[in-house]
Amino acid sequence: MFVGDFSRGVARFPIVALEGPSGIGKSTLLDLISDNLVRAKVSFDLCSNNDSGRWSGEIRDLAKAPDRPLTLALATAAARAELREGAQRPQLCDRFVVSTLVYQRFAGVPVTYLYDVNRLVLARSVTFVLRLEAEALAARRESRPGRSDWFKDRLKPCKEIELYDAAAAFLKGHGHDVRMVDASPDKTALARQLAAEIAGIWQRAGS
Repeated sequence: MFVGDFSRGVARFPIVALEGPSGIGKSTLLDLISDNLVRAKVSFDLCSNNDSGRWSGEIRDLAKAPDRPLTLALATAAARAELREGAQRPQLCDRFVVSTLVYQRFAGVPVTYLYDVNRLVLARSVTFVLRLEAEALAARRESRPGRSDWFKDRLKPCKEIELYDAAAAFLKGHGHDVRMVDASPDKTALARQLAAEIAGIWQRAGS
């Protein structure tokens, strides 16, 4: 089987991922986008790279320690493959490959290796990367304390933003659809805008 044929089998349905640094508001925005899509009667599945399926517990445990970055990278890649292969309709996902190119790269795994093990699951994907300036991101983090892990405890806002910018540029440079989104506007308005854009993406994809 050729690689192109195989990737089409993995990606029978398109996936849209919402990405961005910890504390930027992905979960809140994802819920609002989902509500807009449901009201518009768009058929899709809401999923999470880290919290959907059999891999969630292992991924959360591995993220707490620095000594198995390659294991974590492969576990998250396996979770993505299972999401894509098991899809029954378009997917809206919390985190996807960009996060791996940030966090596992920060832990020392070569970016070229990370890309190689995730390349096939990127077929028919669109990634929106939320972005704020470092001061605004730090303020959001202080207002909404989240779960701690090895990465969040060591990455300052400015460094995390820099890594997300680099990861987005890397995937764009390899021909993938990655779109930067200013996360500063009102979330309700931003959710309506992104929901309309996502519905259009899936309609054009023929799903």
